[in-house]
Amino acid sequence: MAGRILDRRKLREQAEGGDQESKVSLDSANLAVLPKKNVKMKEPKVPKVKQPRAKKAPLLLFAHWGVFDKSMKQVAIFEYNQRADAEEKVTELNAKAKGDHFLQIVKEPMAELASEIAPEIN
Repeated sequence: MAGRILDRRKLREQAEGGDQESKVSLDSANLAVLPKKNVKMKEPKVPKVKQPRAKKAPLLLFAHWGVFDKSMKQVAIFEYNQRADAEEKVTELNAKAKGDHFLQIVKEPMAELASEIAPEIN
């Protein structure tokens, strides 16, 4: 078995001292052999100016009530303020047809109105 090292500081000083001596001797040897070259300093890079992104028009959505069957196929669609009519349709389809039908809100983008309102926002 290897013995435990008792004085690590002395070992570290010996190792660091040996490195410094070898660096000095290598540096002086390199200076004598290799002549210095004129090294051109690079100009510092100019930081790029970040261009702000163009702001997108907010996405405007219509809200509708959709009547769906259990396979998520849309059977009927009603305006948002016609929820009572949509619920009647659901009860009618559940009584008449085999499958279950349910009511769910559907949101659709307003393409025409978004283009009209976007210039007013900017």
